[in-house]
Amino acid sequence: MNDFNPQEYWETTLQKNFNVVGVGHSGLGVQYNKWMYRVRKYVFIRQLRHLSGLTSADILDIGSGTGFYIERWKQIGIKSVTGSDITSVSVNELKKRFPDSKFYQIDIGDAVTHSKKYDMISAFDVLFHIVDDNRFEKALQNIHSLLKPGGYFVFSDNFLHGLPERATTQVSRSLKDITETLEKTGFHIIKRVPMFVLMSNPVDSQSWLLKSLWRVIKYCIARSEVVGFVVGTVLYPAEVVLVSLLEESPTTEMAICKRE
Repeated sequence: MNDFNPQEYWETTLQKNFNVVGVGHSGLGVQYNKWMYRVRKYVFIRQLRHLSGLTSADILDIGSGTGFYIERWKQIGIKSVTGSDITSVSVNELKKRFPDSKFYQIDIGDAVTHSKKYDMISAFDVLFHIVDDNRFEKALQNIHSLLKPGGYFVFSDNFLHGLPERATTQVSRSLKDITETLEKTGFHIIKRVPMFVLMSNPVDSQSWLLKSLWRVIKYCIARSEVVGFVVGTVLYPAEVVLVSLLEESPTTEMAICKRE
């Protein structure tokens, strides 16, 4: 039995670090995380800016954290963006930072009373932190109920080609399990693309070379923030090329789904 309390965990985490470390990879430091978020920004804009009817869409972002994806939606011209998070600290901070948007405290894996319907819903780096499989399925059901028919759901996950990997605060589910749960809920994946290739843990790879490279990267980053900045600077150009060219990734990917 997993006694992980996500609301308590994220409330404490974001109270301590309301920044890229709090919502990113806590073991990789501020500077390297900033480079990772530059890659996320690149992939987000490249994949989503040309979706039809996007500028007039009503969008709900789930797990808004520090507001990174609220900014991205606004950057590509979305006028109506609503945010949500499991924590009060995030909701309170984002209300001050984005006074033209609405924010709600929502646990998407629980019963949701929010009644408005949206054209698109995003949930980046969120669903793999729902460690209970029943709550994961409930989250997808809630998202489906909050979407208009034909609406888009975009999210990130690790989509393992092998067996799931479970830890206290995160579950890397298999592509098969995620796809089956999506289809059972009423979604189908229309596109799946890499978000990272070299700059994140290669959990979906058996390659000794990739795993060794990641160990070296983590070792170097741990030495100092300066080294983290340098490593990010070196890897970023290659990462941008790789996420643009490859169809599969050994680590995190973005999926664009449509509600049936």
